[in-house]
Amino acid sequence: MLFSRGKNGSGLFAMLALSWTVGVAEAKAATQAHDSGFSTPPAHTSWAASVKEALAKQAAGATSLAHHIQHGMASWYGGRFAHRGTATGERFDPSQMTAAHPSAPLGSKLLVRSEETGRQIVVTVNDRGPYKGGRVIDLSHAAAAQLGMLRKGVAHVAVSPLTEEEALEVAQAPE
Repeated sequence: MLFSRGKNGSGLFAMLALSWTVGVAEAKAATQAHDSGFSTPPAHTSWAASVKEALAKQAAGATSLAHHIQHGMASWYGGRFAHRGTATGERFDPSQMTAAHPSAPLGSKLLVRSEETGRQIVVTVNDRGPYKGGRVIDLSHAAAAQLGMLRKGVAHVAVSPLTEEEALEVAQAPE
């Protein structure tokens, strides 16, 4: 039975009394808020607002990590992945300067420097990966070609996040 009467039959009565008390208190608070000219805040946050907040936190985290450098092996992917969907929803284009990274925010810019040749490039993160152990980033065919790692397939790299301003400076720097 959902409501038991208890020893003196007051279980249901106590529930009703508590419910009535809470209802009266809520109505009184709403009336006071209305009379004071202030509106009561919504009891929930909309989905769009929560997504905006999460993206803002992610962007702030990326900015705070702007000088964090990750060292490891890079690989490249192309061919069979061409024109397939990426994590951003766009089609993978091996001729673009893009990369797959496990945790960098999608759409962010990364500076990738070959520790073997000293060459450096800027890529845009548009996918997740790499999924092979020990790799820190998967580069598009175009990015791998600019780093000079196509033949070997892998390279030791240093990867660091860039702000939009830093990415523009690197892209405009003379070679």
